[in-house]
Amino acid sequence: MKYMILKSINLITDVDLVRIKYYHISMEGYALIILAFLILFSKLITNFLNKINIPPVLGLIILGIILGPTGFNVFHIEEDYHRLRFFADIGVVILLFLAGMETNFKQMKKFGKTTTIIAFTGIITPILLGFLISYVYYKNFTLSLLFGIITAATSVSISVKTLMDMKKFKTVESNIIMGSAIIDDIISILILTFYFGFIDQGQSSILSSFLEIIVFIISAIFIGIFVIPKILKFARNLNAEFPLVSMALVILFLFAWTAEKANLAAISGAYFAGLFVGETNYKRKVLDGVSYIGHALFTSIFFIFIGVELNLKTANITAGFTILFILIAILSKLFGIGLSSKMVGFSWKRALRIGSGMIPRGEVALVIASIALTGEKNINFTQSHFSSVVFMVIITTMVTPFLLRLFFKENKKTGGN
Repeated sequence: MKYMILKSINLITDVDLVRIKYYHISMEGYALIILAFLILFSKLITNFLNKINIPPVLGLIILGIILGPTGFNVFHIEEDYHRLRFFADIGVVILLFLAGMETNFKQMKKFGKTTTIIAFTGIITPILLGFLISYVYYKNFTLSLLFGIITAATSVSISVKTLMDMKKFKTVESNIIMGSAIIDDIISILILTFYFGFIDQGQSSILSSFLEIIVFIISAIFIGIFVIPKILKFARNLNAEFPLVSMALVILFLFAWTAEKANLAAISGAYFAGLFVGETNYKRKVLDGVSYIGHALFTSIFFIFIGVELNLKTANITAGFTILFILIAILSKLFGIGLSSKMVGFSWKRALRIGSGMIPRGEVALVIASIALTGEKNINFTQSHFSSVVFMVIITTMVTPFLLRLFFKENKKTGGN
């Protein structure tokens, strides 16, 4: 497989030379060839990594690093880059829409006060520690706050996979992890929404920005509760192909566009759209349809472009900060959530199981970093900072299965309690 991928990459770069030298392939044709190879590689890599229990996201990021300026640099022609970047931009809003749809409010109510306390600790502790370590290094308030928000964002997909493999997914600890992750996602998106709103408006317009955000959220809630169900009910009766999925995509893109117009991140609008569509009676049909579209093409391209944006040749990585940032990301969840779990009545072993399950960072952290790097936000977020975030995501994702297996290892005398 490794030989085939390298030969294919060489073919892509050779095709570029042919195009430039003989003009046999148009710019559009070359972009289509690259797109075809990206889709092929993403599925082959995902299949391989799933078999060995490694998160496919890591493989897609590494593929992007190989194809990007750090490696073969197949996107060095600007027109090709922007054409394919469009697919990545669509991928990120679909990803957050799906995350919103999979947020389960009923599950949140079921787990109640215990989960809420643990979730809030799991957000506040990383934000504070991430902010402090960043401020010590960079002396920049807005940049440090962004690092704090990135540190707080949890992605428990790797934890879920590990717990399922261990036959521990129906345990109390697993339920707490899932409930906390739901609350974590919602609060992280809300904090991010306010952050980008304030950054774009500037300190002199904080009140105006705050009001815009409040108006957006109130409008989104009103439309989500009273309008979206009626729109989808209308769509269901249309004599057309896949009307529910098509109308859900209309809602998604309009919410994302409205969020952008309100000086927020498009992903905030996408997440809210997913939340409300997910509460309708049409959740399963829409979720299946949008998942097929997103995962078949767009979301994979987004994660590949995370690697493409990581230029290790030019990034002046601050090794000391990156190491401390990774340690803070791990310890703030492991012991921050572990301590709060202990305080609400769990044993230390069970508390550390919950803490270790909340360590991984993934999609949300990468999305925030990507927007900060490539978007039109007034943040001094550089390649060096972006590299630190990518390394943090990779390390936290890799260390989680090891810690979960360690803390779930049953003691013969205590039975694992």
